Amino acid sequence: MRKAVSLFSGSLSSSLSTEISVNHCEIDRVILLTLRSPFFDHYEEIKDIANNLWPECKFRSKSIKRRTESIATSGRGELPEADSFCMRCRLNLLKTGGEFLDRVEGDFLVSGEAANLKGQYWTEKLQKIERGAGVEGLVFRPLSPNMNDSLPERKGWTPSDSDMDLRKEYSLQSLAEKLDLDTDNEYFGSNTRCKLTSPKYRKRLNDLVKEEGFNVNDLRLLDFGDYYKIPPDTKMVLAANPEEKRELHNYFLPRDLRFYLPTEKGPMGLVRSGWDGKSDEALEEVVDLAARITVAKSEVDGQMKVPVNYRFEHDNETYSLEVSPLESRKLTELSL
Repeated sequence: MRKAVSLFSGSLSSSLSTEISVNHCEIDRVILLTLRSPFFDHYEEIKDIANNLWPECKFRSKSIKRRTESIATSGRGELPEADSFCMRCRLNLLKTGGEFLDRVEGDFLVSGEAANLKGQYWTEKLQKIERGAGVEGLVFRPLSPNMNDSLPERKGWTPSDSDMDLRKEYSLQSLAEKLDLDTDNEYFGSNTRCKLTSPKYRKRLNDLVKEEGFNVNDLRLLDFGDYYKIPPDTKMVLAANPEEKRELHNYFLPRDLRFYLPTEKGPMGLVRSGWDGKSDEALEEVVDLAARITVAKSEVDGQMKVPVNYRFEHDNETYSLEVSPLESRKLTELSL
């Protein structure tokens, strides 16, 4: 039995590649595999797309949480910053896909890159990560006519240019129409699904990976709109509305500081730092600055002083101090 595993991301290109594999190749079975990560969004919607388009195919998901650090610490090196994250992410996706392929005794992977639209440099990088992931020659890319040396292509299981003019389409939309692929679906491109495409997110992540021992909880904090770095090792996140506050509440750790305004409308703050070794004076400076940030993002007018409550999550005792809002220039400097 010829069996393929399609790495399905919910994008239009991924959907086209899956459609070609399911309905235009000489393959007995295609399994759809979606990979879950703190860097990816819209899992449930992607699952719905897969089930709507190919109800006959099994849909599977696999977490790559254990590969998070490997992806996150890649934003340096010979590639431009965005591509460095992107390539390391692709490497880990292919590694995970290869492991799944072995487990289900499949023959090859399907991926949706359109490498010919991005030049030879991109093609060479994709070939490099194939080798690094241990799946060289096992990745069929229907939208990449310049990468045609995969196992199913060598064996003649895929449509040739003479059989179907698929690879000469430069518009994904026109190819979708040619294949009668449902264009009413809300497909998820990388800019929508992958947080690593956001310059602000990458900036925050680059700062976070300088710390030792960051975890998925730390990564979740990067998603909030108001995120501040108090040098050298303190970060603060603010939740402005009730929904954000409920979400942020899930991420407090025992040694985090919680800030809020007891008498005024304002945000809730989470402050995380390496408290060990900090002097009392350094702790007081962090508390004062965090309190002023909290007030600055509240509905308090002018420079009036207002009370701010704070406490360590592991401590039942709540403390209070009165501060004025942090000036906007300083607030901007600390914002990431």
